[in-house]
Amino acid sequence: MRIFRVPREPGAGGTIILAMIGGLLLSGADLRGWLIGLAVALLTFFTFDYAFDSYRAWKLRDMAVALGLNGLAYLLPALYWGTVDELVIPLAIVGVIFALHFAFSRAKGWKNPVTYALGNLLPAVPALFAPAVAGKPFTDKVLVFWFLLAYYEAIGAAYVETKLAFRKFPRKYPLIAWLPAFIVVLYNPYLAIALIEPTIRLLRNLKDTTYVAKIEDIKKLGWSVFRSVMLLYLLTLAILYLT
Repeated sequence: MRIFRVPREPGAGGTIILAMIGGLLLSGADLRGWLIGLAVALLTFFTFDYAFDSYRAWKLRDMAVALGLNGLAYLLPALYWGTVDELVIPLAIVGVIFALHFAFSRAKGWKNPVTYALGNLLPAVPALFAPAVAGKPFTDKVLVFWFLLAYYEAIGAAYVETKLAFRKFPRKYPLIAWLPAFIVVLYNPYLAIALIEPTIRLLRNLKDTTYVAKIEDIKKLGWSVFRSVMLLYLLTLAILYLT
């Protein structure tokens, strides 16, 4: 199994890099911080499929290699800057995500919509570690940025599941699951702007009765969701950076 490779899903790879960029921007990284942060993100980018495939196949040796490579990639910069304490919250969040994903993958299987959605929380994780690898303190802005980006990635995955003819996943579930995202308005009312397009998309999906089955149509649907995620990404980042 090759360790370094481009992710099969462009959306996952793009989210890894863009999440780190957003985290670095919000944490106020200097030039060295940007260079280190982007280098770390690139390592995660090129080892993402190796790590995920190892985990899915439960190959302990490969899992250890993937964990070791990425663990050192994030730990060494933190040791260099003296920001190891800033890794505590990110590691706690990642631990919870993995625990939930592991539980659902074992109980419901890898093809279960909830398992798939939880897996889509992972590509945005570099945003949480951006402050530590850039030598900056962890901030609430970084946490809110990660939450909205990762959360909509998961909701977007669930949305796609409702469109697949061979899934028949209820269309109301992604909308119901999306509603807790509005809690960010209590932190910054302007973030409501970033929530408009996803909410309209999920509401329209309730009345849509079409399904897709061809691989070409599924890919088009995936790119449509990715564009929606990127719109939320840009709006959220702009609002948090400027306010």
